[in-house]
Formats: sequence, C-alpha cells, structure tokens
Amino acid sequence: MEGGRGVGDGVVIFGGGADEDNTDINNLKPDFVLNLKNKYPYPFIFMIYYEKESKSFFIRPYSSANNDNRILYIKLTNGCNLPLKQKEIISAGNIIFQVSPLENNNLEIVNLSKQNLSMIPKQTFDASSKKEATIGRNKDCDFPFPNNKSFSRIQTTFEFDEENQNWIIIDGSKAKSSTNGTWVFCTHSFPIKDKMVIEVLNYRIQISEEEPKTE
Repeated sequence: MEGGRGVGDGVVIFGGGADEDNTDINNLKPDFVLNLKNKYPYPFIFMIYYEKESKSFFIRPYSSANNDNRILYIKLTNGCNLPLKQKEIISAGNIIFQVSPLENNNLEIVNLSKQNLSMIPKQTFDASSKKEATIGRNKDCDFPFPNNKSFSRIQTTFEFDEENQNWIIIDGSKAKSSTNGTWVFCTHSFPIKDKMVIEVLNYRIQISEEEPKTE
C-alpha cells in the first residue's frame, strides 16, 4: 500500500486538498489528496498504518487536535461491530449520540442533537438488569423515533458482552443491518476490517484487504 510520497514506511496519509507547499513540522505531504478545499482547514485528515505486533492495519485521524471537526466517520456493519471501551460519538439516522461506558458495567447514551426528536435526551443502562438497548423507529425501542424516516425499525443495538465484560455497538439488530447505517466518529485508532466503509465530508471510501501476491 503506497501513495504519492513513495515512502515504504507502512503509513499512508490522506490530505484535504491543501496547497502543495503546505507541510507540517516533519515536512510531510499527503499520499492521497481529497478535493476538500475551503471545507477543511488542515492539510492532513487521517492515516492508515500497519502495526507489526498485531499484523493488522489501523485507521485514525492524523491529529487528535482536530477531533472537534467531526469529519471522519466509520460505518459499522455486521462484520465490524464496535466493542465500547471509551466514549464514542455515533450518528444513527439523522441524530447524533454520545455513548459512554461507565463504572459497574453501566452504559450512558445521550442524544446530542439540537432537535430532540425522541423526547428522551439521556438514559443509563445497567448490565446487571438490562443487557440490550436499542435505538430505532419501533415504539418499544429504548430511544424511539416513530416518525423519523431516516431510522430503521431497529437502527442501532447496544449489547453487553458477558465474556469480555463490555458493551458492543451493533448496526441494526443482531439479525438485520439498518438501511442508512450506524456511523462512528473516528477519534482514535480503529482496526481495519475488509470492506470497511469510511466517510469524509463528500467522500465515501471502501477499504479492502488484499491477499499477498505469490510468485
């Protein structure tokens, strides 16, 4: 996996269409430039890198200082569920949520949207008494959005994993994915799964893992 820098360092940097003279303190230039001029004020957006210890590829924002821009999202799929180890911002339908693991295996979900269409701004779930929580159009969802057409009947499911003692974010129900997907705002490193889809403003990119070529 190589880009415009022509450097075999196991890192590929994606930039935001800044002028060619724009470099950072390490004199880096992006491998791939996305045409985002006047939409993103930084020359670098995100990077894909290879970790030798785990023999896996990861994706993360280029700089954590730019997280407030909420520009890089990862789409959850049935093969790419997210173990919840820290606070995450997710986009489900047209609503933004903050999802946070708390002490004693509690889970807090906060509706961050200005128009609180669910009438439920915040809920906390205790895994000792409730091991699943849902967002969706069904009236019996924990966060119901019955009149919101951007939601599937079950848009997003949160399930407590007994074996690993943590909550997992699942797109749709465990049996069926949602129509519009559940998107996680990328603020830290995520392991790349085959066919993973990411979104950067007006770009939607699919990342595929290829088998090594044999002679």
